[in-house]
Amino acid sequence: MNIGIIGSGPAGLYSAIFLKIKHPEHEVIVFDKEQKASKKLYATGNGHCNLLNKDLKGDKYNNPEYMDRLLKAYPYQFLEGVLKSLGIQTMDIDGYVYPLSFSAPSYALYLKKLAEKVGVKFILDTRISDYRQNNDKYLLTGSDYLLDKLIIATGGCSQENLGSDGSFFRILKEHGYEITELRPGLTPLVLGDKDIKPLSGIRHPALVKAYINKEKVFEEKGEILYKNDGISGIVIMNAESAIFRHVRPKNAELVIDLFPEIEEKDLENKLIHDESLNKDFYLDAYMVEPLQKHIQSRAKGKNAFALATCMKGLRYQVKDHYDFKSSQVTIGGLSLDEVTECLESKREKGVYFVGEVLDIDGNCGGYNLTWDLLSAVLVFKSI
Repeated sequence: MNIGIIGSGPAGLYSAIFLKIKHPEHEVIVFDKEQKASKKLYATGNGHCNLLNKDLKGDKYNNPEYMDRLLKAYPYQFLEGVLKSLGIQTMDIDGYVYPLSFSAPSYALYLKKLAEKVGVKFILDTRISDYRQNNDKYLLTGSDYLLDKLIIATGGCSQENLGSDGSFFRILKEHGYEITELRPGLTPLVLGDKDIKPLSGIRHPALVKAYINKEKVFEEKGEILYKNDGISGIVIMNAESAIFRHVRPKNAELVIDLFPEIEEKDLENKLIHDESLNKDFYLDAYMVEPLQKHIQSRAKGKNAFALATCMKGLRYQVKDHYDFKSSQVTIGGLSLDEVTECLESKREKGVYFVGEVLDIDGNCGGYNLTWDLLSAVLVFKSI
């Protein structure tokens, strides 16, 4: 049997390794348009490769019910065991799970070498422009291989410079598949407020809440980073996905608490006390000067009550998000209605889908690489 995999990202590599170990007598071939396998993986997790998260829950994904069901069947302990069965040792940093190397390039190279060791064949620098059925097999346009099984692991549209350009979605549409609208996920947010620019480069811990039409859709603590036209940071990227998983959201707003560990009344009392000690510069102990001025200009009054209220509830209108070049993942993709429970196509027998090409996206923190691994496991168990 010939098994072809289009895409050498983590989902594609996991699938190739699992299947070749399970079926050493079969030929497993990985095709990729890039000259280097798993190019995007090299930049994952800020270069450290956040593989898993010990707090695996469905609500970290765009389809919580679907993922809850899968994660009950394949919990963290199972997925960690799968990695260890491949000789991959991990370390836990506050629940974020990384390879012991703490290096995405090293991990990508390890997967490539492991795939080659077990006998996976790579055909790189080759763009597959289509595929067609030939009796009960599949012929790839751009290749002479006839395949008994085809696994599509082409990823989304995010970070084209790292090999994920979304071009294969056009081919899938031509084959009749339903593609959920594609939008950038895990990106900074563009704010509609004109007083943001002086804050560019400033970081601050915060509790971030996101609302759409005054209905809360997100809440999480983390460090925010102001930009010339908006705001970033992992917590903001997660908020962005929560907002833009809603199709064309209107009236989106961020509410940011700069001091979530302090109750508002306690913060007010602290401000009163510290002002009495050092009236001219007491706010220097709370935040950098540009952020002080920002708070003072937005507070309805200069007294401690007004300042504390503003510090605990900075409000920003969300104008837009950054584009695909700045996104970590793609929101949308191949509809889950198009596949069976084992991710086989309902339209084309013997065609499977894994990873980001499907309409599953997760928050920052290892959730998307978890989906790559889990989707590969589902296909592996069915072939």
